[in-house]
Amino acid sequence: MRWLAKLPQRQRTVVECGAGHAELCRFFSGHFNLAIAIDTNPPPGAYPALRTEPISYIKGCATNLPLPSGSVDLIVSMQALHHFDVARHLVEAHRVLSTGGIFAALSWGAIELPQHIREACDDFLMLAERYWEAERDWVVSGYPGLEFVGECVNLPPAAMCKTLSVGDLSRTFQSWSAYKLGTRNCPEAFDAALEKLHKLGETKVNAAWPIKGRIFRKRQDPPEQSGL
Repeated sequence: MRWLAKLPQRQRTVVECGAGHAELCRFFSGHFNLAIAIDTNPPPGAYPALRTEPISYIKGCATNLPLPSGSVDLIVSMQALHHFDVARHLVEAHRVLSTGGIFAALSWGAIELPQHIREACDDFLMLAERYWEAERDWVVSGYPGLEFVGECVNLPPAAMCKTLSVGDLSRTFQSWSAYKLGTRNCPEAFDAALEKLHKLGETKVNAAWPIKGRIFRKRQDPPEQSGL
């Protein structure tokens, strides 16, 4: 995230779209003059932002940003792009970005686990595979094929890493939408799959979620050609 904060030519304004609790926006507030979080349905406690918060929070849509053209230096979303009308969001993002500004659509890749932990989770993960949303492969792959009017910037290898208890990992699995949908259809199968994980006892688990996504820099618009 520090690398991303330094990418724009200027660090005046950053906007996080689909911000939720606005964790990224709060981080970027230490690198930009103005940090704005936008979400159509902000969670309780996040909106409206307190005066003591370093961010502004707007209840609004990523396809209709209430900001002047060319006024934003970084537009970022995390695990949110697939919830937008993507085509309209890209047009709106291009409009509000300044020349040299950065558009970053980020997502979390599939969880990575040590081999022996992975083997204990295989039954659960294979069950969950049946119940993921149709767009999940696009999301965990980092939105391949997404295009933006600008110069593509390569995202360096990065990941969120955590040391979890077996209980923490089980609760993480149970927070997944695939689990919530799957347990309506075959709760016994999911319980049996999780039991294999629980047999690991007090084992500590090193888990990682790669950061994926597509990043672009807005180029300077070419000068208009005058007719002869």
